[in-house]
Amino acid sequence: MSTIEATVSMLETMPEEAQRKVLSYTQELFLSERPASPFTPKSKAQILSELDESERQRRDGKCQDAASAVMELRKQHGFL
Repeated sequence: MSTIEATVSMLETMPEEAQRKVLSYTQELFLSERPASPFTPKSKAQILSELDESERQRRDGKCQDAASAVMELRKQHGFL
């Protein structure tokens, strides 16, 4: 089943009121001047500040490498 087929199938099982909400939201997305985004814009200063904080955390050993993190998640969710 393709993504579009799965989406249509899901929409067909929704109550009519929920379908109207989905239609309204998608129309809003297509008709808006700016695309909808769940992220608020950040200034250059905010981005650099967050990068500095991330670097500090890395230096202080308060982070985990990606391979270890993924392995831990696999174990937690029964994939290993």
